[in-house]
Amino acid sequence: MMLTTDLKRISDDLDFINHADTNALVTTGSNIGLIRTLGDRINAVLNKTRRLQITQAEQNKQVRQMLTNLTHDIKTPLTVARGYAQLLKEGSADQKQLGKILNNLQSVDHYLHYLMDFNLIQEKSVSLDLTRVNLSELVQQELFNAFDSLTARSVTVEPRIQTGVEITTDQTMMSRIIQNLIGNWLKYAEESAWVDLHKGEDGRIHLDFGNKTKGGAVDVDRLMERFQTDDQSRTKIRSTGLGLSIVDSLVDSLGGSMSLESSRGIFLVHLLLSNAPQLNVL
Repeated sequence: MMLTTDLKRISDDLDFINHADTNALVTTGSNIGLIRTLGDRINAVLNKTRRLQITQAEQNKQVRQMLTNLTHDIKTPLTVARGYAQLLKEGSADQKQLGKILNNLQSVDHYLHYLMDFNLIQEKSVSLDLTRVNLSELVQQELFNAFDSLTARSVTVEPRIQTGVEITTDQTMMSRIIQNLIGNWLKYAEESAWVDLHKGEDGRIHLDFGNKTKGGAVDVDRLMERFQTDDQSRTKIRSTGLGLSIVDSLVDSLGGSMSLESSRGIFLVHLLLSNAPQLNVL
């Protein structure tokens, strides 16, 4: 009889909790150890669920802010380009103004790639297309693809790539990681950059992208915040943070980790990659 009463009390508490907006927990004044243990474990699950809900709500807020910022950043260069295009239509645009059209359209392309990468993360959060990839060759190929762009920016790259480094990974995501980090060079590197790829004694793969910069160190902790765009400052750190948060999410999805180092004149992105990635749902 006492056992039935205790179970009914827990059931009534759960029914109330499921139908009300409350942080209440189940209660039991039972003298039966098994019932008290059951109540404690139910409360542990309730607390964990509420923490996950709070985290998810905060991430959703950050995503909405990121999309708002991207919408603004896409709209602004389009508006500028439209104005210069009107001058072109009227026959009064010069070469400098035509160059501004191109620059603004490149900015749009830049931000659209962020949106495409974000969509890629969402798609890959359920299943990864894992294959055996020669990472040494992939890095070299992406460097070759970006050679003209890097040359145009007068950025000299020193490759320190161990040959024959292979990894089981999703090649599409890994390519986007490398492309984003090379893209970071194109925006912020000064004169020189380097990439270091090697396999550690523990079997894990180390991939570093470094470059010289102008000015002082940046706040790497802020840049590591997920979806961080530094939307209030509207400075270079905002777009840097957005690009690096995309890389961080891609690397995390592949079971790896990313860390940043910044000092006066130097910026370094260090990736630690697993050779047997586990699916990390975002």
